[in-house]
Amino acid sequence: MKALPIQARAKQKRAALITAAKECFVEHGYDNTTAKSIASCAGVATGTFYQYFDNKEDILCVIAQQRIEDLYQQVPSAKELFTLSENAQQNSVKADATQAIFLYVLELIYAFHEEEPELHQVLEQRRALDTRLAEILGQGETLLDERVLLFVQSFNIKNANAVAFNLFAMAEGLVHRHVFGNSSQSKATTLQLGAAMLASYFDHL
Repeated sequence: MKALPIQARAKQKRAALITAAKECFVEHGYDNTTAKSIASCAGVATGTFYQYFDNKEDILCVIAQQRIEDLYQQVPSAKELFTLSENAQQNSVKADATQAIFLYVLELIYAFHEEEPELHQVLEQRRALDTRLAEILGQGETLLDERVLLFVQSFNIKNANAVAFNLFAMAEGLVHRHVFGNSSQSKATTLQLGAAMLASYFDHL
């Protein structure tokens, strides 16, 4: 990636190109989008595009990185998660607290996929062909994986890695099905029921 601009006007041009790239990727598809079409959509010369990005692969990676950074800002820290876990293990509030944690995680995953869903699909389609993009997207998944694992480990569960993997896979599958499918069930009902089902695993602990 090229160095980030310092001057305000340059920052605005770069931001405009990123916004334009998102629009072009969604409206025309990745293959039909070019540096020229992105620049045109942003209202700048094609040469300006190359001042900030090497090619369309580069700008797509920048878009993905921004999404991951936004995700980082929302995911609870390890300390916050341990506090939630301790509360969840108090018998008087265990069921409700555990379900609330899973509801929070589901809402976080849902928001990540729901925001610009067409762009999300473009990113997923390209990740198999672009190792750099795959690495960036993998960072976001790893972050959530690690947080779920920390939560599971706080219960001293055997095979915590396998349990965390399955819980996260079920959560992501539920979200994908609702966001990208044609479900007649409301988002609120889907997430509430999903959180209850995921939390039920811990009822016997």
